[in-house]
Amino acid sequence: MTEVREIGIEKELFLIGKDHIKEPKKYGFPRDEFEFLVEIRSLPSDRFYPIYTTLKAEELQYSLRANKFNMELDDSPNKLVAKEWVDSLWKKYNLDRFSDCDYTQNVYPEFKDKESFHFGRFDFSKEYYKLTAGMHVHFSSRDADTGEVIELPVEDIVRKMDLRFYDVILDSGRNRGEWEPKSHGFEYRSLPANADVYRVLKESFHILRDV
Repeated sequence: MTEVREIGIEKELFLIGKDHIKEPKKYGFPRDEFEFLVEIRSLPSDRFYPIYTTLKAEELQYSLRANKFNMELDDSPNKLVAKEWVDSLWKKYNLDRFSDCDYTQNVYPEFKDKESFHFGRFDFSKEYYKLTAGMHVHFSSRDADTGEVIELPVEDIVRKMDLRFYDVILDSGRNRGEWEPKSHGFEYRSLPANADVYRVLKESFHILRDV
């Protein structure tokens, strides 16, 4: 059996115009399921550069699109946003339908009962929510001949990613240990959007090849 281990990257970004967050769908941007953030993706691959270059190409393409509208893409880990705006989109897109769709898991007992970053919306004050933006790393393994998914040691990979990026996660206020099962493998969800993509890929491949 020939095993193929692949990685893919998702990056969430805020669309900013005149110091205010804008609704990505209105301007033709790919976005996450909650409609607040632009979401770009790399191709999945078992090699570093196809992932890196496709993600960077997507980021450049949509940065140029943002410039066309006198806006910019911002990869800050979080932003304070008026509750009125967030609640209006929540109602517009009936986001309550996702209330039971948080499949995020955590490898650490101390985080089991802590709210995950799945929704990316946290109460901050009476007037503001804190919206968060992350970088998600997809890990997968499959039989090259049959396409059958091969199970990976999720907890081992997650713990090693947490260790390599401990300061990055801590500085952004995100939860260590977050991951979500996927049909192709799993998604590591603890990194902030502004994590260095080159370093993330380098470390991810080192870990994936060693487990």
